[in-house]
Amino acid sequence: MKFLAIAVLVLIVAGALPASANSNTYTWDFATAPNQSLGTSTYGYTTNGVTITATGSTNLFYKVGGGDETGLGLDNCPQHSCDHEIEPGESIDFNLSGLFSKKVTSIGLMLGSIQPGETGSVCDAFGKCITFTSSNDFKSTSILSLYTDMQVHHSGTLIVTAGTGDVLVDQLQVTTSPVPEPGSLLLMGSGLLGMAGMIRRKLGR
Repeated sequence: MKFLAIAVLVLIVAGALPASANSNTYTWDFATAPNQSLGTSTYGYTTNGVTITATGSTNLFYKVGGGDETGLGLDNCPQHSCDHEIEPGESIDFNLSGLFSKKVTSIGLMLGSIQPGETGSVCDAFGKCITFTSSNDFKSTSILSLYTDMQVHHSGTLIVTAGTGDVLVDQLQVTTSPVPEPGSLLLMGSGLLGMAGMIRRKLGR
């Protein structure tokens, strides 16, 4: 009989949790007007209510060249060859602090225009980096370890630079899991306390 009562309590606690236990996916492809400067070095991109901000060393530029030649770059003429990509010595910094309120379970970054022998570098503000090579070109690559380090330091800064050659930022994709609301957590805690008390009383007989 006591197991039936415990099972009922478990069901009550489970029912107190948010109805949706599904993960959420946020995707930023940074698409704006094709092959045009944004006319600013800082721009906010919003997906499903979450905003991340990009800041370039020059004005941002959304390049559409097909395949891995499409993505966020820089309006860097006449300093460079006007291919509107991130060149060595340049960077685009992203502020991902808008994600800190979410429970991030995976985060993938896709860089493009990385030819054999070229590299891109993705770092936080504290020197932890991930190097992208041509094997990562136009493929979503996990940067979860980097994001975790950013959270530890309470800094949302993610810095994308070119090592050799040049790169574009094609996409950022984040998956989150639901965070129980405080009211749900209170109900769950009450249920667990009740369950513990019932077990203690039963065992004491």
